[in-house]
Amino acid sequence: MKVGLALGSGGAKGYAHIAYLEVLDQLFIKTSAIAGASMGALIGAFYASGMPAREIRKLAESISFRNIPHIVDLAGPMDSGIIKGRKIEEWIRENLKAKTFEDLNIPLRIVATDFWRKEQVVFDSGELVPAIRASISIPGVFEPYQLGGRLLVDGGVVNPVPIDLLGDADFLVGIDVSGERVEDAAKDPGRLEVLLGAYGIMGKIIMESRAVDEKVAIYLKPPLSGFNSMEFLRAAEIIESVREDAESFRRALVAAKVDRKARDAGKAAG
Repeated sequence: MKVGLALGSGGAKGYAHIAYLEVLDQLFIKTSAIAGASMGALIGAFYASGMPAREIRKLAESISFRNIPHIVDLAGPMDSGIIKGRKIEEWIRENLKAKTFEDLNIPLRIVATDFWRKEQVVFDSGELVPAIRASISIPGVFEPYQLGGRLLVDGGVVNPVPIDLLGDADFLVGIDVSGERVEDAAKDPGRLEVLLGAYGIMGKIIMESRAVDEKVAIYLKPPLSGFNSMEFLRAAEIIESVREDAESFRRALVAAKVDRKARDAGKAAG
């Protein structure tokens, strides 16, 4: 059995992916392919490089007010985003074990969006960091990324949970971390909240309009209603918030005997 894993976009809520990766590690399930958009691309790259989920968790939880200046570089008032993104590129290079897609332990596809051509761009070879930087470029938050003559923005704009990029995997798992918004009539959303909220609505409509692939065995969508997409200092809370959902994921995998079938497939391939 070839297990394919699609990790969706959602900003800081994407930390929730780590809880599900921990389940895969605990069951010794090796995925045969990963596809990621935005935060899913970032976490997917770390996991595909061979970093165990527990180490990814430690890395995420190490982000604090103290090291924010080393990760975030603010853009000017006339720029097209709040964050330039150069420092986050440096941070990824410092912490990622692989430099290219070819160095990865698990095949990975990363999706970004060509702003001018209004189309999906898929990366599966060459340097990793530019592909990740392009995929995490949330419009209005990060400056768009210039690469190969294209102006690229967040992959979640066109493909929030890129299940269709998992190749020949026959047991597909999709993780949608866009979350559910809780209406608060007494509170007016701020400018950034309006932007990210509209972005989330767009992603929801895209996913609802798609035909469900018959090979999608498990589709996870934790509510994550107590968090917003920019709360990158709340990694531990976000991961903990999906513990029950992660346990349900574990039970579903065991019931489908994925742990046994994936291990058997790995032995056969070896």
